[in-house]
Amino acid sequence: MSNAPLHVIIVGAGLTGLATGIALRRAGHRVDIYEKSNFANEVGAAIACAPNATRALRSLGLDIKRARGVERLQTKYFTKDETDDDTTYVNTTDLKQNYGAPWFFCHRVDLHLELRRLATGSEGAGKPCILHLGCPVKVIDPEAASITLSDGELVSGDLLIGADGINSSVRRFVLGEEINPYPSGLATFRTVIPFEEVANNPSLSWVTTNPEALGLVWAEKRTLVVYPCRDGTLLNFSGNHPERRKDASEQLRINAPSTREEFLDTFGDFAERYKDLINLSKEVSIWPLLIWDELPTWTHGRTCIIGDAAHAMFPMLGQGGAQCFEDAVSIGIMFPLGTPNDKETIEGRLKLFESIRKPRASEIQTMSNRFGRGQKLLKIEGKLEADLYAYDVIQVAKDALAYPRE
Repeated sequence: MSNAPLHVIIVGAGLTGLATGIALRRAGHRVDIYEKSNFANEVGAAIACAPNATRALRSLGLDIKRARGVERLQTKYFTKDETDDDTTYVNTTDLKQNYGAPWFFCHRVDLHLELRRLATGSEGAGKPCILHLGCPVKVIDPEAASITLSDGELVSGDLLIGADGINSSVRRFVLGEEINPYPSGLATFRTVIPFEEVANNPSLSWVTTNPEALGLVWAEKRTLVVYPCRDGTLLNFSGNHPERRKDASEQLRINAPSTREEFLDTFGDFAERYKDLINLSKEVSIWPLLIWDELPTWTHGRTCIIGDAAHAMFPMLGQGGAQCFEDAVSIGIMFPLGTPNDKETIEGRLKLFESIRKPRASEIQTMSNRFGRGQKLLKIEGKLEADLYAYDVIQVAKDALAYPRE
């Protein structure tokens, strides 16, 4: 068997694309990553890295502390009318002890910078990935693993991976048709607040007491969510609520500007201490919670889609990022150095990848999207907790490669 590296083309330099680049670089391959933006910064605020996500990221050589992550030590549950005089329910389950890896909160930009360093820096195993910024992809040939850029340049490889998010340009070439989401009737406000603005405010002791916790304030169809990131210097703050925008196109618009006043008005019947935190919001955006149905396939020829391009989901189980990182690690294991570059082998490995990743990610996608379909939220405990957090993507992928099913 030849030890010649594959030439891998990755479309998308977000968290998923960079993590996949690291996995394939460490496997010994030549990796080119094409990103349509000039900066390739992640859109949004913070991301939850549950134990299965942390395990996957560590296998790629990532030190969560270098990404300025904050370990989640407990979860605090409140009701919308609760005051400082009421007893708060606190869950102190030791996830690190139970599942061998902790839960971290990271700012997306911090995690992105660290993944970019690992993908493109001189340190580490394998040749650095080459990052091509400002390179929108216009046409894809999934059978040939080739892309045509907006300037007409044709780039061909042995393997093509679409890691270009919910608005994927690769997906329609893999599926042969456009697939669009539909509104769930729910949306979320998003903002970040410097912790120093909260620290000495007596009305916000519900936040500052055990600040490493995830805080949830519940009401029917409305939830406030707050947790720390960036070494605890920032609070990620969001408010899930029924969609109030009437225009259908607006209900599909991601990262639309909003206001503190709109945020306050939506949660106007919540106790004053919760509105005091909303009042500290400066830049507020609104994101629709969109429903993406399970796709019929993730692969076509020498090409596959992964991450949000393949299985975008609601944030209700905290597994969106985790499933992206599991995809990345699996891809790296499916294509060790020495993998033949013939069409039959590449297609076979992609089908093997899909056979272990699609059932799990699609099931989690369906469970996460329940709330958007008017169904009851699932409580993460018992078997569900173990199924999510104890999953060892590395061993599953290695076993699949060693003992492929006929």
